[in-house]
Amino acid sequence: MKKYLYLSVLVMAISMASCAPSEVEDIFDESPAVRLDNAIEYYTEYLQQDGGRWLMEYFASADEEGFNFIMTFHDDGSVNISGQNEYVNDGAFSSDVSTWEVVSNYGPVLSFNTYNKVFHTFSSPQSDGTGHGGDYEFIILKAEDNKLYLRGKKSRDKGQVIDMVMTRLSTSDYPTDEDYFNSLAAVRKAAFSDRINNYVLTTPSGKRYICNDVTTMLWSFYPETSSLLDAGEYMNAIITTTGVRFMEPLAFLNEYDENDVAAQNFEFQPDGSLLCTDDGATTIEGPALADLFEQTQLGWMFSTNSGEMGGRFLELFNNIVSEAKTTYKTTFNWLQLGYEPAKAKYRLYFRNGRYYGSIYVSHEKLDDHTIKFSFNPENPDAFDNNGKSHYNNLPSMKAMVELLCSDTYTLTSNNVMVSNPMTMTSASNSANFVVLGF
Repeated sequence: MKKYLYLSVLVMAISMASCAPSEVEDIFDESPAVRLDNAIEYYTEYLQQDGGRWLMEYFASADEEGFNFIMTFHDDGSVNISGQNEYVNDGAFSSDVSTWEVVSNYGPVLSFNTYNKVFHTFSSPQSDGTGHGGDYEFIILKAEDNKLYLRGKKSRDKGQVIDMVMTRLSTSDYPTDEDYFNSLAAVRKAAFSDRINNYVLTTPSGKRYICNDVTTMLWSFYPETSSLLDAGEYMNAIITTTGVRFMEPLAFLNEYDENDVAAQNFEFQPDGSLLCTDDGATTIEGPALADLFEQTQLGWMFSTNSGEMGGRFLELFNNIVSEAKTTYKTTFNWLQLGYEPAKAKYRLYFRNGRYYGSIYVSHEKLDDHTIKFSFNPENPDAFDNNGKSHYNNLPSMKAMVELLCSDTYTLTSNNVMVSNPMTMTSASNSANFVVLGF
């Protein structure tokens, strides 16, 4: 990751102080010390305004994901800090009260100067002697649009830039701190899946990068035409209820095309994708539906919910259930499409009572949203034993395989990030469809 040189202490102090508004028209009539005092007073008041409630997007280091904290600053010098992560209170929501102050040190510095069990875990030494190595004091860079931009002071002294962003929160958005973290957990669960590989970042110039390890917020990237081994890059990130922010700009994008923008901040869109707010163009989406459909770790279950199977699919599935009851005296449970890892073959997989069976079909990706199946019952590897028995003894099972192989199918989904569930629809007859989920 690229690291950047810092401004000198004097330049930092002057620039920080200049962020605060002044009643004096010619601020250069004041000494740097007075300007710094004014900045300290300004930021102290700014933090307490409108209820004093803020969301801090916090990074301890470049080696782990970012963490969210809600901080409420009071005029008596106390601050309430809430959080929820695996390192505090066994992962449950937790809150604690300590003290805070804006002090003079490298310009105005926000200091959390007494121990807070929720927050200082990340800056205090742990049993390994170092812990997370994070900051508890932050150089204030600027304030604008109800945001406060900070830089870790201790990490700066060690030659590393770790920037934080604080955003003002109102009680109308989240009445309690715990409400926010409950919402965050729901967003995180819905935004990504650890069962999906190969998310795709697309730059304004059309370059595409494969992204993995996204659920951990320790992302890996490599150009679609290369590999992680040959051209891999890594970046940690934080997820909030509105999007994802990387600890540093994705500067490596510029290595492949000088017109690409080094993106950093992304917002969730209605279709589940992420759009970069820095350039308004860079996107992150899940893999193409046809690619997702064939990822080896996924099995796509036929939905039996009302309205999620139609036409011949519904007719034949109901007939399979009826025929299984008559022929095998069993209750037919489910149908699934996906790989059998042991044989690395695609299959129509089913459970009938205590029996499991596989009918091996071939599939072809025609484009990002279209697939086609084929099947040869004469192939010696066309079935396992139960698959062959059910294919031969249940006419509707045979007809289901024939239906799959009689047409091309279009894949659609309302969420381009996770795409679970997706709908598979006959290209020639839209009445024939089934909703598939993993």
